[in-house]
Amino acid sequence: MEKFKRFLCNPPFTEEDDDLGAYHCQYYIDEKLVAVGVIDILPTCLSSVYLYYDPQYSALTIGTLAALFEVDMTRELYGRHPSIKWYYMGFYLHRCPKMRYKAAFRPSLLLCPRSYTWWPIENCQDMLDKAKYAEFGEGIADEPTVSEVELGTVKVLYQRRLCIYSVYKGLVSEDKYGDFLQTYVTIFGWENVKDFCIIA
Repeated sequence: MEKFKRFLCNPPFTEEDDDLGAYHCQYYIDEKLVAVGVIDILPTCLSSVYLYYDPQYSALTIGTLAALFEVDMTRELYGRHPSIKWYYMGFYLHRCPKMRYKAAFRPSLLLCPRSYTWWPIENCQDMLDKAKYAEFGEGIADEPTVSEVELGTVKVLYQRRLCIYSVYKGLVSEDKYGDFLQTYVTIFGWENVKDFCIIA
């Protein structure tokens, strides 16, 4: 219960922070509570933290409705606090159907996880369609890829014996680690991954 309260109920702000803090926005239809949106009003943005709703009303796309209310609230806050100029929709998982509605808002930016630069979502969607993990920074796509031969040299502990990945692939009927290794090389670079030891 403490973790729940810390995540959704206890704001880290003092009373002097005026409008700043965590809020629960309640959405009613005919006096029935159908959804609750948790938001943080921060010094430079309104951050949409979480939304939960009655599944009987899922056809109403309440996430989209709540986002529109929150955008309007951000504009209203900007009138009183000019430093609050951003609306942050939270995490965007491209392959999660419940989050796809976020991609419909324009203008909308995604943060590149490597370069920490913001990119228009419409420039990122093709990359996200092709891979679970994508980077949008300039020059990142031009980085050298790691060959199958190099990946084959990663150490694997399999049935209490140490072997290399290329040998491991020949011992098993299904290779569960190929995508994992490629993703880790993309994120951390070959210099860091080459010393990994996979415990299979």
